[in-house]
Amino acid sequence: MKNYKENFYGYLFISPVIILLITFMLYPIMMTFIYSFTDYNSTKNKQFEMPIIPEDSIQFYIGEFIDDIKKENLNNYIDSFNMLDFIQNELGIKLNDKQIKIIKNSKINIEKLFEDFYNRELSSQTTVKKFLNNYINGASSAFKYKPKFIGLDNYIQAYNDEYFWIALGNALLFCLIVVPIQTFLALLLAIASNQKIHGINFFKASFFIPSITSSAAISMIFSLIYFKAGILNRMLGIFGIPQIDWLNNPTTALGAIMAMNIWTTAGYFMITYLAGLQNIPNELYEAAKIDGAKNTTMFFKIIIPLLKNQSIYVITIGIISTLQVFDQIYMLIKNLRNITLSFYIYKNAFEYGQMGYASTLGVILFFIVLIITSIFKKTFKEESVI
Repeated sequence: MKNYKENFYGYLFISPVIILLITFMLYPIMMTFIYSFTDYNSTKNKQFEMPIIPEDSIQFYIGEFIDDIKKENLNNYIDSFNMLDFIQNELGIKLNDKQIKIIKNSKINIEKLFEDFYNRELSSQTTVKKFLNNYINGASSAFKYKPKFIGLDNYIQAYNDEYFWIALGNALLFCLIVVPIQTFLALLLAIASNQKIHGINFFKASFFIPSITSSAAISMIFSLIYFKAGILNRMLGIFGIPQIDWLNNPTTALGAIMAMNIWTTAGYFMITYLAGLQNIPNELYEAAKIDGAKNTTMFFKIIIPLLKNQSIYVITIGIISTLQVFDQIYMLIKNLRNITLSFYIYKNAFEYGQMGYASTLGVILFFIVLIITSIFKKTFKEESVI
């Protein structure tokens, strides 16, 4: 009974975290998998939520202002009013065959519509869905967007999509170049920060600050550095090197973003390595020096092996973050030849409205990250620390 109470209170205390996890992580992941097999289009989903002022729309449709309409002439407008034509041509709603059939077969209360129109009860802003629900029987079920199940069509589209392969290639290239360099640089910074010299805390803060600075702010700074008339080109001009448009040139844009990413992330991973270095006993270094070991020997024979677990963590997180890099590409890249897969997902979802296809690309990216990190973790297993 005691264990039962302890378990109950334990789950009760962690229930807010579980609810947040399900709401903001598990549910979106599940829906992404479901939508990847549909033609879900966010623009179609929002068309029935579009705000309208019915009075204005009806005036434009009948070609008369409400002040010029007499009550005894309302029947003429009622007889000539076509609700289907009004929805499609005046409101600009694209209906499917099922919705058109429901409207044709449903009872439409046009008399009440024009009575409310004449009494100026339609002058307030509302949504298309609410407006139609008031005057068409069965409209609530008809005017609800339901994505169509299309099976593997989105995956086939991705296979035949040139820009998908370009984005995937850029993401993999980003990972292959950035991860080794940022890992090695983070290790060197950690070794430098572990030295007992005057002002070392200042250098630690200097190395770490870029990793906690806003990505938008850093992108703004580097846009000024990479600008054609920016600082970098001015410095290169001293050596007679012509100006390069770093961010607009497809051959240099991705490399410029890689350099920025390495600079901003190396300081973060430095902290991980620094914690590991401070756990290495000084006796090991002293024994190695007595045996005549050089600094390079101690680096490869002591530091690297004893920081294996930290290296696995740093490389794993680096792989995940570089394959998903988005914000810097979004802020600085203007051509489709240098986009990454995460940015291409965003572009399809929020610019093209193809949420179903974007979900498919998200699922593909999920499995790519899962496979690569799983292979790496199995190949380089962490060692237990006693």
